[in-house]
Amino acid sequence: MLQKRLQRLKDLTAAKPALTEISSFYTALYRLFAEAEPFLQVDVDFTAATPRQEQGFPLLSVEMLQIDGSAAQQFFTALLQLLHDHGQQGQAELKTLQEAYAAGKLDLPALFCAVFERKREPISSCATSIDIQAALLEYTLATALGAGLQRCVEQGLKSEVKNWDHGYCPICGGLPSIAELSGEEGKKKLQCGQCGNRWGFHRLTCSHCGNTDHESLGYFTAEGDPGYRVDICRKCSGYLKVVDSREKGANLPLEIEDVATLHLDLLATQEGFSRGKKETPEG
Repeated sequence: MLQKRLQRLKDLTAAKPALTEISSFYTALYRLFAEAEPFLQVDVDFTAATPRQEQGFPLLSVEMLQIDGSAAQQFFTALLQLLHDHGQQGQAELKTLQEAYAAGKLDLPALFCAVFERKREPISSCATSIDIQAALLEYTLATALGAGLQRCVEQGLKSEVKNWDHGYCPICGGLPSIAELSGEEGKKKLQCGQCGNRWGFHRLTCSHCGNTDHESLGYFTAEGDPGYRVDICRKCSGYLKVVDSREKGANLPLEIEDVATLHLDLLATQEGFSRGKKETPEG
């Protein structure tokens, strides 16, 4: 997986020199993801989890997360340094975060759990206490947690429930970051922005709100950018980028295609659309 990601980033840089800096950042990030000591494992009881999934709950719950504190500390320290080395904005706040973490002011396992459960208050309180923006703290925590969950998926973690028809991930409950159309029929698969899992989804349904009204669903493309499109929903103002592998080629690392299409995010935002904030069931 690492070599596939690095090769796609190299190709992306050659095709679009303007993305050299961001490609360099993601090259370093994915090297860290692959080479760091694992800090997260999950203990899944499928007997108990499968009935919950059939009610619409993701496979994982926070109680299943097993975090190695020492390995997590090493990874988070390395991640903060990487962000500081490659960043162009917010360097002062990153430095503040690094110093606060080194001083033991962050309860990393507890904050990871807050991110996983989408609880904003613990993150906001922590950010306020060390005088940084909550968005920065949440981004760093989500990036680290995502790295741990992605490794679990890459090592074989999967959902055993068939025909999952929700717009959030059947494994971790994360939202899709991008989608793919593949095969002769152009079947649609969503890719989770948190754990990287892929699952099949209805092609003519909004992944954010479930809207199936064709009159309020649509898509747009960018001139000179074949193989990419942006699905939009005028009901909830959500959007989702889509890669057509029939044009771009099979087995692309979609997380890199997400980077390659940042200009489409800008276009969608300018038109008033957002990636959406769909919540998973409570309980």
